[in-house]
Amino acid sequence: MRKVVGIDRKIKRAWLDKVLDQLVTMTEEAELRAFLDRTLKEGLPGKESRAKSVGIILRIWSGVPKERRAMRDRAVALLARISGQERIWLHWGMTALAYPFFRDAAEVVGRLLGLQDDFTTAQVQARLLTAWGDRATSKEAAQKLLTTLVDWEVLRSTKMKGNFLPARKMTTGVPELQLWLLEALLGASAADEIEAQQLLRLPDSFPFTLTIGVADLRKHEGFNIHRQGLDMDMVALRKVRVEQPEKAAIKPRKTKPKNAASAQPGLFDRQADEVAAVNGQPATLADAPFAAPIAECAELVREGRFYAGMALAQAVVEATVLLVWRMKVRKRRNQPANFLKALEALQCKSLIRETCKATVDRLWSDRDSIFLRRPSEESDSQLEATARSSLALLQEIASVLFGHSEQQGVVIPDHPEYWTAYEAETPALAGN
Repeated sequence: MRKVVGIDRKIKRAWLDKVLDQLVTMTEEAELRAFLDRTLKEGLPGKESRAKSVGIILRIWSGVPKERRAMRDRAVALLARISGQERIWLHWGMTALAYPFFRDAAEVVGRLLGLQDDFTTAQVQARLLTAWGDRATSKEAAQKLLTTLVDWEVLRSTKMKGNFLPARKMTTGVPELQLWLLEALLGASAADEIEAQQLLRLPDSFPFTLTIGVADLRKHEGFNIHRQGLDMDMVALRKVRVEQPEKAAIKPRKTKPKNAASAQPGLFDRQADEVAAVNGQPATLADAPFAAPIAECAELVREGRFYAGMALAQAVVEATVLLVWRMKVRKRRNQPANFLKALEALQCKSLIRETCKATVDRLWSDRDSIFLRRPSEESDSQLEATARSSLALLQEIASVLFGHSEQQGVVIPDHPEYWTAYEAETPALAGN
């Protein structure tokens, strides 16, 4: 019996991001299908073509087999801790789980790039022939898949048709995201277990830089590790029960305008009454700095109010940077505050990532011209992109500076000095 390719058309990264946004509040597949049909209608006017693309996307994120739902739920739970760009780790793992053809093609590309600097569509098609047969369906699917990977920014096309180069490898400072991806890729493979060092160097993880080691694999609850021979550690999957705090990331659906736009969920989209421990005292996520305006930013962008969302997000980014600068960097009490200089100082002290500073430089250089533009289809599109980028930047900075961990259902701030359990408390400021 022939294997079914399944993923045989270009799937844009933006479409996957949109369904992932909706998955936080909308869990019924029928609702998601209707949402995607509306979302893809402009780009895919053909009803049949659109329906096939919608089906592929839903199989990745919604129509997940029962045994894989825990993986999906844990991926959704990671959203509050990662940036918008880091979502590609989640899309990659879920697509590999949903479509063996995708995993096999990714492995072929990874092996080719391990041997040479570039590759061609024909080389990928030839190497897939053994497992998937010499048929038009698999050849065309391989071609479409490579254009998908270009859209996902893990490959770059060259001037020569059908020739591809690797894009810059993607990184993350969230070890749990790296472990989740390896767990997904091991689950997508045909092997029941794999040698630990091989798992850390899987060809199908070629777009990503992994910074974790065997010690991290041992600690991860998703893996069982046992010794084989004298010095070989073998890794197998362990069935993991989904903990209740992680399920809280999927909230009950709220009433929204019919055509409301979605946005990336952030740390402070969670329920305000969730308990946290701040300096040994009970508190809530509402005690985190700027909790209310960050949540409001996300809501504004979801509702399609992009001017307001962009303005508020960028204002809160400035306030966040200046707060941390005053607490951690300021040398004297009366030292004047300058946002861009404060941002540079935080980046020099490794309090924020270099990529955050680069994003700020890009967004701040364009924001005046965006505000001054007259409404048009082109400017509206750019405004929406800028608003979403501003929100993603704010949520990334907030996650790094005001993030938290969970222990037995209790939220523990990573940096409690920024949090206040009571309004009367005032953070200690540097330079006093």
